[in-house]
Amino acid sequence: MFIHTVVSGDTLGDIARIYGTTTRELDHLNELATLDVLVPGLHLLVPGRTRNVAQPYRIQPGDSVASIAQRIGISETNLERWLGFRGTIGTDLTAGTTIWVPKPVPQKRTIEVNSYLLPSGKVHDVEIIQGISNLTYLCIFSYQATTDGGLQIIPDQQAVRAAAQYNITPLMSVTNGPGFRPELAHTLITNVSLREQFIRNIVNTAKQRGFRGVNVDFEHMNPGDRQPYNQFIHDLGNAVHAQGLSISIAMGPKTSDAPQQPWMGAFDYKTLGAEVDFLMLMTYEWGWVGGPPMAIAPINQVRAVLEYATSVIPSNKILMGIPLYGYDWELPHQPGGLASGLSANDAQNLALERQVPILWDNESASPYFLYDVDNKRHIVWFEDAMSVAAKFNLIFDFDLRGISYWVLPNSFPQNWNLLNDVFEIRKLASASESPFNS
Repeated sequence: MFIHTVVSGDTLGDIARIYGTTTRELDHLNELATLDVLVPGLHLLVPGRTRNVAQPYRIQPGDSVASIAQRIGISETNLERWLGFRGTIGTDLTAGTTIWVPKPVPQKRTIEVNSYLLPSGKVHDVEIIQGISNLTYLCIFSYQATTDGGLQIIPDQQAVRAAAQYNITPLMSVTNGPGFRPELAHTLITNVSLREQFIRNIVNTAKQRGFRGVNVDFEHMNPGDRQPYNQFIHDLGNAVHAQGLSISIAMGPKTSDAPQQPWMGAFDYKTLGAEVDFLMLMTYEWGWVGGPPMAIAPINQVRAVLEYATSVIPSNKILMGIPLYGYDWELPHQPGGLASGLSANDAQNLALERQVPILWDNESASPYFLYDVDNKRHIVWFEDAMSVAAKFNLIFDFDLRGISYWVLPNSFPQNWNLLNDVFEIRKLASASESPFNS
């Protein structure tokens, strides 16, 4: 597939003719709110004879579109279509600026892919899984721990059965209570008898409800609980392995060890990486609901986390986190002001409905746009085809195990279409095939 950047005057019919496809196919790949209105800066997935991710290119003095195209092995016309350069539009190539250009992928690479799901317990869960069935794992979020070492049961059985139908390995996500309570985590992992009871309940629940692995997502822990958490994961790993289940964890992003850092300090990357079968790095939420407005998963920050993580954890254990959502903030942002969350697809289509251009931030490799409603200015940061194409390139750069998405049911068809074009998604053939350190 290829990415076409819309410029003023483009129509869907014209774009379809350029790539020898139909408006119906373009709508299928991008799920546009309207086929009649496009906006400048919209990144459209289009059919192509080659597979592509997006790689950074730092502009050198004297560079032109023609010289860059020759250097990366693409036609000048196709590079202009990828970048959104037409005539005098967008042709300012300032030396030192980083742009994102196509990088052909000659052969699909096999990776593992996880997505978290917030289950409704209704048939809608089945429909979601049917729509994106090419997953390795599905993390059902979440079984919240209770103060007595128990777990709050959630309506997950529709999702677990649907996962089995599509040969997706279901994982039981366990969290430290509602709101990620640090004091609850402390009690559960430092009280030896309570920890043992908690582990028994986790293993028994996972087996009874049809899970093939346990995923621990403890957050906001105190730095002083670093060693007890290591011990908890070690003990839990032994217990789940004895039952033929996998152990994985979600970890907050950081760029150095920093053991005393608030809530990130509790994550001992090196030790935990050695204890688990694989792990999900939460490389998102730099831009978060409380603001200030910024990219959700800026690629410069994601890369910095991966550089540290792969220095202490085997890269074949790491699933890089990618968000399926964006945030809509009111401007000017006020302390305490909260953003509205929306899916990546809804964000794209909001720009189309408001008929506002989509802008691109080269440093973070992220799209955003501005619009007005009720005399209020808003800014939306989100993910699109180009931003995930840039993140997919990190899988190759760091030789990672794969990707973990947060969170379904947020809709992002461009992501799934591009994912399936670039990668082969590993399936665990049966319950007898172990995901341990594979």
